Amino acid sequence: MSSSKIDTLIIGAGLAGLTAARVLKLAGRKVKIIEASDEPGGRVRTDEVNGFLLDRGFQVFLAAYPEAKRFLDYKALDLKSFSPGSIILNASGIDEIGDPLREASSLIRTLKSPIGTLSDKLRLLSLRLKLAGNSIDQIFAKKETTTLEYLRAAGFGEKIISHFFAPFMSGIYLEQKLDTSSRMFEFVFKMFSESDTAIPAKGMGMIPKQLAADLSVEELIFNERVISIDDNNVLAASGNIYKASTILIATAADCLPVPFQHRQVQKKSLTCMYFSAEKAPYQKALIALNAIPDRLVNNIAVMSNVSSCYAPKGKSLISVSLSGNQKFIKQDELELKVKEELKFWFSECSNWTPIKTYTIPYALPDNTHVINDILPSSLRINHSTFICGDHLLNGSINAAMKSGRIAAEAILSI
Repeated sequence: MSSSKIDTLIIGAGLAGLTAARVLKLAGRKVKIIEASDEPGGRVRTDEVNGFLLDRGFQVFLAAYPEAKRFLDYKALDLKSFSPGSIILNASGIDEIGDPLREASSLIRTLKSPIGTLSDKLRLLSLRLKLAGNSIDQIFAKKETTTLEYLRAAGFGEKIISHFFAPFMSGIYLEQKLDTSSRMFEFVFKMFSESDTAIPAKGMGMIPKQLAADLSVEELIFNERVISIDDNNVLAASGNIYKASTILIATAADCLPVPFQHRQVQKKSLTCMYFSAEKAPYQKALIALNAIPDRLVNNIAVMSNVSSCYAPKGKSLISVSLSGNQKFIKQDELELKVKEELKFWFSECSNWTPIKTYTIPYALPDNTHVINDILPSSLRINHSTFICGDHLLNGSINAAMKSGRIAAEAILSI
């Protein structure tokens, strides 16, 4: 297959590749995207199973993301927001904390919560106010340490770290030790504080579908896996050869084509189980965080409490996120372990019906060291080939889109 008239061939239809395609098309360039799977989105996809909408791994959308504001139509996504705050599952039962700055009625409840001392809660408020005054560039210019060291240095006690920060951030970081960069912590905490935490009404997969909406059938080819790149030629597993003036690699870091593969890729895994129930375990649009040490379940969320589209009428959809990669545990055994852990708080979980389990080996890049900007020239790996992806910056929707934009701007500059 010859595609000599293509200006830029993009490998991968994740958020980075789709954003790059949009920038290039707006500049008048002819683009084509080759995608190994059957839909756009990469790690951000939604499946429909028996009337339930299942995101491939529990994910949320932070409406404060600058790149998202730049490229996405929030109204068209019909964003449905989580309530500010969290449910805390601990050894004494269930507690709840709110965000008094966004929900004044939660002030008394939050002050009474046993997750930490009054001083800790005041420090939490102070941290929010401090980060509101810091720009994103200022945050990423700071010296890096681990999130755990950062929180301890800020004066937070071990109880609030273990009962709030650890389960809350572990669901984002996909690691429980809080080894993730302190820059990432400040950035994420700032984003959570400044606007809504949401999901599109019809699933996270609506985000890539919106980015791909202006691409024609000829410009977006599915089920075509790239094997190698040789100069301006791209060889697919099908035997097709594609040609373009420039090539942009927009795959995950562990899927780079020959000869650009990394020997070893540091990544974070995720296992997410979905259950249906006749009755929701709780009625609020909150994420429940498991504060028990050595937990299997990290958090649960009743997705249908946030968006009714996620479940058929009269049913509830429950997302249960597990720590690490659980693919070596048999499905029925894993289900029993999850229900055994949750029954202390939700005795009715024994009646939950399993829908589907996702084990995602590459859910996030390693975020031990992160940046928020990159020189366009550094995304050019030879005379005709460029690269983008959140693994070059930090593991977030914002970084994926930003890397795609910067790579497209680098291509336009040559």
